[in-house]
Formats: sequence, C-alpha cells, structure tokens
Amino acid sequence: MKNPVMKPLSLTLAGLLALAAQPLMAGEAGADEVREYLVTMARPNQLYVIDPEAQEVIRTCDVEGAFGSGTLQLSPDERTAYLLHNRWEDVVGIDLTSCDEVFRARQSNEDIRAKSIASLAVSPDGSRLYTVQDRVRRHLDHYEVLEPRLAVFDSSAGLDAEPIATFPAPRQVTTMAAAEDGYLYLAGADIYRVDPESGETEIAIANRHWDRPGFSPPDSLAMWSMGEVTNEFLRPYTVAEHPGEEDEAWHWGISRVDLATGETESKEIAPFEFIIFSMVSDPRERDIFYGVYTQLSKLDARTREIVEVIDLDHTYYSINTSYDGSRIYLGGASSDIAIYDDDFNDLGRIRLPGDMSTATLKVVRF
Repeated sequence: MKNPVMKPLSLTLAGLLALAAQPLMAGEAGADEVREYLVTMARPNQLYVIDPEAQEVIRTCDVEGAFGSGTLQLSPDERTAYLLHNRWEDVVGIDLTSCDEVFRARQSNEDIRAKSIASLAVSPDGSRLYTVQDRVRRHLDHYEVLEPRLAVFDSSAGLDAEPIATFPAPRQVTTMAAAEDGYLYLAGADIYRVDPESGETEIAIANRHWDRPGFSPPDSLAMWSMGEVTNEFLRPYTVAEHPGEEDEAWHWGISRVDLATGETESKEIAPFEFIIFSMVSDPRERDIFYGVYTQLSKLDARTREIVEVIDLDHTYYSINTSYDGSRIYLGGASSDIAIYDDDFNDLGRIRLPGDMSTATLKVVRF
C-alpha cells in the first residue's frame, strides 16, 4: 500500500474528522480513503498515534498518571483508546482525535488496592468496559488477599466511573476479549467463557485441565491482545508430547476464540525451537502465524512447520499486522517500532522518546 506522506501536527486526526467533506490532506488523497495507523503507549506517560507509511508520530497524548502495563483496547469506531494506566490501577479512555481524556475509572481506594494485569475488553457495541481486578485490602502491617473480581463499567460514565456490576472471577487471569456472541473470554489457567450479565463462568478451552494422554500440561504467556485485525482472541502455548520418553517432542500450540462466531480451537502448530512472547495470525490465511521475541518467525499450522525465522537486533514483545497482511509491526520492550513486509524484508524503524515496555501495539483505521 503506497500512500502520500502525512505531514505531522498541522492537520492530524482531529482535522481529518472535522474536514470529512474535504480532501484528506491538502493536495492529497480523497476523504473516502481509509488509512492505517498504529497506536501504542510509552514511558513515562504518552499515548502515540503513528503513521506507519510515513514512519512518523502524528499525535502525542500525555496521559495523567504513571505508566501502567500499557494494555490497550479500542472502541468499535476506533476513535477512543482505552488503556490500563497509573501503575496498572486505572482504566483511562483517550479520544485519539483530540487527546482529550473521556473516561477514567480509579479501581483502587483508601482501603483496597486493585490492579488489572492485562485484562481489559470493550463490548462490541462500545457501551461497556470490562476488567479483572486483582485486589488486596491494606492493613497497618499486612495485605489481606481478596478474591479477584470482574468489573463492568459503563463507557459513558465519564471521568469518575464506578463499576455498574461486579462478579467473582477466576484467579491468574491476564488478557481478555469481548465477543460478538455477548460473552467475555478470559485467559487464565484455562480460557474461560463468562456471561457479563450474570457472571456465570465456564471453561471454554481447557489448558490446565485438559485431558490429553501423552501430553504434558501446557505453558502459556498471555500479556498482549492484538486480535483486532483478525477479530480473534489468541493465546500461544508450549507443550511436550510423550514427555520423558525417547520420542519426546516439544511443540508450539495455540488456543483461539473466533470473536465473530464464538468458535474455539486448541492445536499444535509447529516445533518449539525458540521463545515467542506474542503471536498473531495472518489475516489472509489464519493458519499462518507470526511470532516475536528475539526472533521474528512465521509458522504454518497446516504443515506444522517453521516457514521462516530471522534474528532481531533486540527483543520485541508485541506483534501485529496490517489489515491486508502485507506488513508486520513489532513493538514493546524498547523504544522503536520495527516494520517488516511478509517476506521479512526490513522496511524501517519508528523511534519513540520512551520505551514501550509491556504496551500493546494496536492497528487502527480512519
């Protein structure tokens, strides 16, 4: 996709929306053209909107409070970014077109400290926000560990939002997603299906509790939710087949929820030969997967082979793709976003003033 370079700051996203009946930029493409942007957080407390074609930051939003996990989710119209901020305790909504803060829920109070590790989801209609709160009660000389809970917020509640409902939640939940079938999917020891109206919870995909003779329990890292391009909730895992025996073999696998249909699957996709921190599927072929940590890799679940792998100059935590699958974006860990094409040709770097740490790297379209 070749687009003219967007000039920074003088006309940013707010200008594009305000001038919807006029050209996208003076002398450039028409207003009907949809372009992709990247959204991420970086220390100390900035939210960035980035043009990957021009490889430049077009908007920087200062977010009040200390850096948190940098977990991001988008409103359905992709105009608002919701993030876990302020030492993982606040849920904040930022208007991407103006940098205005439009939502804030302070999950801790004088008595109880509540932190959400990476659990943040937005309902498909945008009216509800969800987190899982890991809570302790503060006493003079100790912390009292409380049961975690699922908190439901009205996204229109403004800058002093309180939960409109709470329900008991499983322990060890990290990431989560909201599906079009009305359910929430929570990644913990298993992947759980939760009715956010009643709190009723069941196992959607058994991981810790799977019954697979000849396989070890799987091991999963779930910190980043980047499924907006393919509308899925994906968690990679590693597992040993015939553990401790002569023919022991280790595999990468995936647990996946199709957020459009609610269909679930769990399967091995390739040999386990290197570490992957996050993974996404190719929007053109959802049995092709890209993974990242110290290498960028391409895995084919149809043949269960590693198709390609290249070493990177440093670690990256978060991976995403363009909507047409032609570009791969790497972020997190440090202060640069790397761009590759689908043949792993290096297309350049976007430098940020601060490191992204565990922040999510999102793709939006305007």
